[in-house]
Amino acid sequence: MDLSDPKDFWLLLAAAIGFAFILGRAMRARDTGETRVERRQREAADALAQFNALTPDKQSEIDALVANNRIIDAIKRVREESGMGLKESKDAVDARRRALKG
Repeated sequence: MDLSDPKDFWLLLAAAIGFAFILGRAMRARDTGETRVERRQREAADALAQFNALTPDKQSEIDALVANNRIIDAIKRVREESGMGLKESKDAVDARRRALKG
């Protein structure tokens, strides 16, 4: 392999970047000790706990939006009332939707 050849150089560089990416992902997963599914479950439980901290009136208003399949409006309302971010609000609404279906 001759690194003075641009084709060989770019191929080696791409391989090194790919290896670094895979190694970084593996190290991050090992450091947290939880799988992606476990992390998503924990985040959903945290978001639902914040939802449960809302007043019963606000919860029933959001439940009505979810029951009418107005999911985006429900997410907006959760964000307004709780101050949660978009992802956390979506997680809370999704968890609430599952709870209402179940």
